[in-house]
Amino acid sequence: MGNKRITYGLVGYGLEGWAHTLELKIAPLLRGRTKLITGFDPDPKYQEKLSKHKNVKVAQSFEDLLDTPDLDAIIVCSPPQFHADQVIAGLEAGKHVYSEVPMALNAKEIEMIIDAEEKSGKKYQLGENYAFFSEVLYAGNLISSEKIGPGVYAESEYLHDVTYRWRQGKMGGPDTPRVDSWYSMMEPMEYAHTIGPAQVALGGIKSPMPFIEAKSYINSNGGYEGNPICRPSGSFQVALFRTETNAIAKCANAFVIAREPTRMMIQVIGRTGSYECYKIGRPGRLFLADGHEITQLRHRKGRIKRVGKFELSKRVPLRLGTYHGAKPRIMDDWLSAIEKDLTPALNAKVAANMCMAGICAAKSAHQNSPVSIPVYNSKR
Repeated sequence: MGNKRITYGLVGYGLEGWAHTLELKIAPLLRGRTKLITGFDPDPKYQEKLSKHKNVKVAQSFEDLLDTPDLDAIIVCSPPQFHADQVIAGLEAGKHVYSEVPMALNAKEIEMIIDAEEKSGKKYQLGENYAFFSEVLYAGNLISSEKIGPGVYAESEYLHDVTYRWRQGKMGGPDTPRVDSWYSMMEPMEYAHTIGPAQVALGGIKSPMPFIEAKSYINSNGGYEGNPICRPSGSFQVALFRTETNAIAKCANAFVIAREPTRMMIQVIGRTGSYECYKIGRPGRLFLADGHEITQLRHRKGRIKRVGKFELSKRVPLRLGTYHGAKPRIMDDWLSAIEKDLTPALNAKVAANMCMAGICAAKSAHQNSPVSIPVYNSKR
């Protein structure tokens, strides 16, 4: 596209939509590459906020947004139940699409997005920015470069209390009136933020490792007196996944949990070493085994190295921006794909492997048995 700025429309102007406009405007990696020309949100409050953007059309409907002249791309920040329809319509209208998680709510919608991406020739990117944390990219690089050998095990957690989503005024205790939230439409593992990072840790960002089987458990123990405010969805979920190489991943997600601050972690173990970071943004630890020798203390012989920001930067360039630089990275990947006619890292088939793993994990938990996960061929 040369030096032409990518014009985009924003679908939904809540917290995420506002954050995207700010990031694209001020992040050093993204600044000057895009131009917001239209936005749509059905809420009059957000329409008024959109109207404060100079030279930005406030669309009266999603269709009106797509009809905006000279529109190159859209960023979908609407509630999850609208993602599939809006993504498909955007691709069919010849627009590049960046969609917030989750990709879709069922297999049929996922397959329709894949089909629309293939037919349109446009660039779809799933906004699983947690897969772009420095620590996750570092873990994936260790495996893909065989620095610690083929992957054996990965672990990721996203333990985030989102009780405020169900509280009037977004605060208060059990006596505060409950309000509906789109979180109720899915179980914790379907929301994402653990599956994507685990697949990247086991395969690298260029070839995230799909899962082929899930065995999962959900409980509601995190709710007040055992009655989760997030009903009918559960409050806490853990899943074990298996890959076609027989590596295993453990992922844990929470909607309601008595823990502060939010816990985001990644761990990967290969045949010849391991890397673990028990809090994203804090130093981790790399262990490189020295062959198969055992010391007198009956520990594997090798070297342990502290992995802070400096060590991370040797493999993953540091970036300024939100989510420890993950958001500028994933957006840069999408914009670069548009500008240079490349394939985004989290294109529809890669995204499908992440999204279907969550859907199948929820099914496994409810029927209390392992569930096979379809794999979408993501080879470029």
